[in-house]
Amino acid sequence: MTPGKTFDVRWLIAGLLGLYGAVLTVLGLTDSAAEVAKADGIRINLWIGLGLLAVATAFAAWAKLAPQGRDGS
Repeated sequence: MTPGKTFDVRWLIAGLLGLYGAVLTVLGLTDSAAEVAKADGIRINLWIGLGLLAVATAFAAWAKLAPQGRDGS
């Protein structure tokens, strides 16, 4: 790896969003009936978790398919 490509913030963002998304997805799958009732019957943790996982996947694909050039572009 060249020095210009050692750090790409898109990988950091993808990792953090993926981690938070995975945690929320697991919480959403294990929500109690009372927690679902508080959210008007919507498993909000599950849906937000899946959304975060989708965005994390998009960031990772973006970083993989369009890597930073040596000049920072």
